[in-house]
Amino acid sequence: MNAISRIITLCGGLFTLAAQAGVSYTTNPTGAAWIGSPNYVSANNANFATLSTAQGDPAITGANGLMAETFTPSSSFILGSFNLIMQVTLATNFSIHLYNLGPAGTVSVNSAAATYTPGADLFSGLSFSPATSTGSVQAQFTLSGVDQVALLANEEYALEIWTPAGAQNGFLWYRGSVADPGGQMFSGGDNTTARNTLAGNGQAGGAPRTAGLALYGVPEPSAISLCGLGLLALIDRKRR
Repeated sequence: MNAISRIITLCGGLFTLAAQAGVSYTTNPTGAAWIGSPNYVSANNANFATLSTAQGDPAITGANGLMAETFTPSSSFILGSFNLIMQVTLATNFSIHLYNLGPAGTVSVNSAAATYTPGADLFSGLSFSPATSTGSVQAQFTLSGVDQVALLANEEYALEIWTPAGAQNGFLWYRGSVADPGGQMFSGGDNTTARNTLAGNGQAGGAPRTAGLALYGVPEPSAISLCGLGLLALIDRKRR
């Protein structure tokens, strides 16, 4: 097998991997700052320590209870991973959902009476089954394939974590009260369409309440990009 054939085989394998959707899950000590260089954070490093209140689900009346953080990126990027400040008190299967809510300002970022209704899930059907943790951790969720969705500048989104009935407070999402200029925390159940703020659901006084969330773009250049460049270079060399 010549060099070009080997590169084509390798690239084919990488493209196959890229097409496979899913999420991998790792945990890190909470620390005093977000890991790496996020494209978007709900609370910056100066306010990181304010993300200290463990927030549980509202009373679960449907098949799942949920917590969410809305966000509005100031620039467009491909979502490669996201980090949450969280704790797991009961090992079970949690699901992850992402919704596009519309142009910036569609949902108020500071009103206690704000609500939103989700549309189509941008993820392909993601879930994770973590082990229990003692205290908060900075958990990283790395996406692959079609779940590396494109986020648009000045578009509002909602990231939701669903907890199944019978696992009340199995997932705790740590929050603070420093305002997120791109969104705020919401909660609800999957048997209702509208998501309410924590204050609207009687879970916290006042608004906004901000869940710990950081979003990261796909690293550039990607392995696939490098593979394509390498293949072009070899073909050019062959011609010469």
